[in-house]
Amino acid sequence: MERITNDSDPLPPADVHVIGGGLGGLAAAALVARSGRSVVVHEQLGSLGGRAVSDDVNGFRFNRGPHALYTGGEGVAVLRRLGVTPTGSPPATAGARMAFGGRTYLAPGDVASLLRTGLLGLRDKVALASALRRLTTLDAAGVAALTVRQLVDDVTTRERVAAVVHAVVRLTSYVNAPDELSADVAVGQLQRGLDDGVVYLDHGWQQLVDVVAAAVIDAGGSIRTGHGPLRLPEAPAVIVAVGGPAAASALVDHDYPAAIPSYVSSLDLGLRRVPPHRFVLGVDEPIYLSDHGRPVGMTPDGAASVSLANYLAPGDKPDRHRLETFARGAGIAADDVVEARYLHRMTTVTAIATADGGGLAGRADVTVPDRPGVFVVGDWVGRRGHLADAVLASAEDAATAAVRHLERRPVAR
Repeated sequence: MERITNDSDPLPPADVHVIGGGLGGLAAAALVARSGRSVVVHEQLGSLGGRAVSDDVNGFRFNRGPHALYTGGEGVAVLRRLGVTPTGSPPATAGARMAFGGRTYLAPGDVASLLRTGLLGLRDKVALASALRRLTTLDAAGVAALTVRQLVDDVTTRERVAAVVHAVVRLTSYVNAPDELSADVAVGQLQRGLDDGVVYLDHGWQQLVDVVAAAVIDAGGSIRTGHGPLRLPEAPAVIVAVGGPAAASALVDHDYPAAIPSYVSSLDLGLRRVPPHRFVLGVDEPIYLSDHGRPVGMTPDGAASVSLANYLAPGDKPDRHRLETFARGAGIAADDVVEARYLHRMTTVTAIATADGGGLAGRADVTVPDRPGVFVVGDWVGRRGHLADAVLASAEDAATAAVRHLERRPVAR
């Protein structure tokens, strides 16, 4: 089948219709197509990718908010089952810094830097080592009923150590809601980050959008851009991958519980040269800066770029000036900046897994209650993963469920 781009064309027949051409919808469609079933993706916008799109700004490529792919997460496993091997570079964390009280200190990333850093006194260093040792050996599912704050209060009574742990949780989860976020998310993300690490992708996250869309077409699927059905198509199976629970509820006619989303404000800076500090994590401010220009295709020759994120707590107002001040504190001078792109409020998670909701185990299933043949995909769906890992894991589960549903349907005569 060929890609369909004309929104005036009649609805093409298919075994499975996928609503939403973001990374989750594309992955679900590719998996369905590889099973031998016909599939059509419907994307309301004129381009694919959703929050995974990368933008070109005068030769600098910026993701829509800082993005990192967990190399040991569910997402990479799903991509590999599609024949996709992401390429990229790890963050430049050698000599990483932590900001506290208007100063930057060597980040305690290993034993040597823990001993050398001036951020912590001797007792705090011992306490931090103990806290991290406990967190890296915990069973994440066993702390699902705890909030992040309850978890941190349980592993340390030292105020500055607690602040460092909260900063690491914000970094790895992209969430600043310690009184709501389930501790199983925090523990799982921290363990993945320390065990296998993350990569920043060559050419940005657009790399994944392009290769997964190609996988849909190569497997015989069809993609229809510039068209989004206002209601579910009449089809043997439908997969809805349109964002958070509110958007899905409007399409599938099922009321999902109210959600707590997570947001960042983001500032991308194209620079003349590599910055003096390539990774700075705020401890007393929920902000971080990282050199996202290292991978291939992200900057013009000889240039560099950094991305900053302010992790917004519920009710926080975005503040560009706060990000610019943090960049100056990290050693970036105004005349080093060639390009700047500010995103006032970007969604990082459409619905966080809360302690009150039972953590990851309490998230919605891919199957829609009382709607046989209708399935949902998103970062709020399924028991596996967080962020893009949850999107891709739920895409795989929805695709599997849709194919099984088709196999159970009676043969038309």
